[in-house]
Amino acid sequence: MDAESRIAQSISSTAAKHLPYEIDPSRNRYHYYETYWKKVGFDLLAKHLDLRGKSLLDYGCGRGEALDLFGAAGMQVVGTDTDPECVRIAAAHGKAVLLDPAHPVAQFGPKSFDFVSCFHVLEHVPSPITTLRQLAAIARSHVVIAVPNLRVLNWIAAREIKLSYVNEGHLQGWDHWHFRNLAERHCGLELVAWANDTTILPLVSELSKKIFGQKFTISLETGLFRRIFPFHCLSIIGLFRVS
Repeated sequence: MDAESRIAQSISSTAAKHLPYEIDPSRNRYHYYETYWKKVGFDLLAKHLDLRGKSLLDYGCGRGEALDLFGAAGMQVVGTDTDPECVRIAAAHGKAVLLDPAHPVAQFGPKSFDFVSCFHVLEHVPSPITTLRQLAAIARSHVVIAVPNLRVLNWIAAREIKLSYVNEGHLQGWDHWHFRNLAERHCGLELVAWANDTTILPLVSELSKKIFGQKFTISLETGLFRRIFPFHCLSIIGLFRVS
């Protein structure tokens, strides 16, 4: 097996490992946030660019929620994923194809889409610098990205280093400083703007959920808590211009 094939196999085995095929945002606020960070990414792109009639590749499309969001805005959307079941599910929201993770630029073509979105995928891949460069090569204009944020506040109270705190499919992680460093100094991208999704406060959030319920807690975590601690959100979400 050559190196590219090993990379492809590794991406395939890690990227889909922890993705649930069905979620219930009405019962589980963490399921709600899985869709919410995609909405925040969409709003960020729409705030800075005219989306009408533009094309977008959603790299690592999962269940296809992003295809639904961007497609409803009048965009020409294609989703791609290494998991055949995700491709099947996502196809209900737009065109979806199986990804060749070792050769995505050859698969889709250089500068083949106006925009590329990539939500919570880079933390799973063996070489994020390679993948991010490939996304920059596919995009004509901009890339919108979300990855988990290592600065989330619920790590502050930790007194032990436990593997149970970490999704075993995550191979690396970043804070905003290091992710911008990766994107701008190494991958041919230039930051346009950040966006923030959800800030969870240790103990306070769980107490709020017990007393006031999930809906009120979501409003706090996506509202007041996010405004007070914008760089401690669950996700690092950035819009980058291809330089």
